[in-house]
Amino acid sequence: MQAFSLDIVDSTNEESKRLIRRGEVTGTAYVLAREQTAGKGSRGRSWASPKDAGIYLSVVELPRGPGIAPTTTFTLAAGVACAEALRETAQIEVRLKPVNDLYVDGRKLGGILTETVVRSGRVVALITGVGINVHPADRVVASNAAEPICLADIIPPDQFATLDLNVVTAALVARIHHWNATVFSGRVDDVRRSWDIHKLPGSAVPDCR
Repeated sequence: MQAFSLDIVDSTNEESKRLIRRGEVTGTAYVLAREQTAGKGSRGRSWASPKDAGIYLSVVELPRGPGIAPTTTFTLAAGVACAEALRETAQIEVRLKPVNDLYVDGRKLGGILTETVVRSGRVVALITGVGINVHPADRVVASNAAEPICLADIIPPDQFATLDLNVVTAALVARIHHWNATVFSGRVDDVRRSWDIHKLPGSAVPDCR
């Protein structure tokens, strides 16, 4: 798997698109940055990305075949992947809010933005962007947005001091790749069942057919 690590970038999703256009991505890859100056959220919102205060990550897949599932399906799959990776590496229980939010204790820990690159009417790349708050920081959010939370707020200090973010990132990449492969293989019901297990109480599983 290819890895691209940057100190600062506008957006890891946008950098992924540039790498794809230049032909530098030849298979599954990920882009990781210490800081984003124009981090992207859903519906055109911004994602606060202070330096070294979070995990700012995009996973790129180059699908084979005539077509792929709707991006909503991959967003749900990425939510499951994040919940599994954070439970495995940080021992926390993440809940999923439709369709792209990661919650802990009623506050927003992270988010997902799934995008595609289309050429001549065909999807040539799938980009799964993930932002996870790690350290306390001055995060400017909209007045109607959910209150943010970070890993340092959740994990006991002695445990947080030994948390290896490289391990967390590797787990995120591996689980996203696994669940993307699940969608590529057509096993959408597996995604829906797993998302239902991790969903925020009261949330309905979005229709991704």
